[in-house]
Amino acid sequence: MKLFMMAVLVLLLVTLGLSLTSAEDGNPKPCMRAKHNNAHNVFLKRHLPEGVPVNTMDQNIWGVLLRHIKTCGRPTQSFFHVSQRERVERVCTKSGGKALSGNLCISKEPFNFVTVRLNMDEGLCGIKSIRNETKHIILGCDEIGDACQPVHFEGNPTSKVPDNNQPDCGAASTRGSASRAFIHDAVLFITFIVFAALW
Repeated sequence: MKLFMMAVLVLLLVTLGLSLTSAEDGNPKPCMRAKHNNAHNVFLKRHLPEGVPVNTMDQNIWGVLLRHIKTCGRPTQSFFHVSQRERVERVCTKSGGKALSGNLCISKEPFNFVTVRLNMDEGLCGIKSIRNETKHIILGCDEIGDACQPVHFEGNPTSKVPDNNQPDCGAASTRGSASRAFIHDAVLFITFIVFAALW
């Protein structure tokens, strides 16, 4: 009986260990449940904040924004005007993006945005360069609530374009993650019940 209880305990610990490992690995596909419920809000604060300067490369004006949103510690930052929010969010849907790799989606259309690079050696928000860019954007897309939403901006230094042979982004992949989560929770629950009954 003690040997059986030890086996159940080991099974419980292995299951728990696997669940913690898979939670740290990140999502293997777009639109799976997010690890952090506030990830979309952080994305908005970093890339679509209120007050993004329009049609100016004035380092002083951009420095004021960076200090206001408290992102002076990030060496490279990209910004969209708040009027583009709906279009940016559409990249994580079937109509706006294609799957790229992991949870990343690439926009079906090019975007205009501004990239600000900081000179981290200069201290407080020392701006090295401000550049207007036009290219397809790459976003990490996760399910938050009942929608697939952007949670991460990934640079596109090689100017990748969407591959029409890849599936569209969107909520289709969330069914698999929900069923895996249910199975995982059920196994954990049953293991706990069996262990409690034997204890």
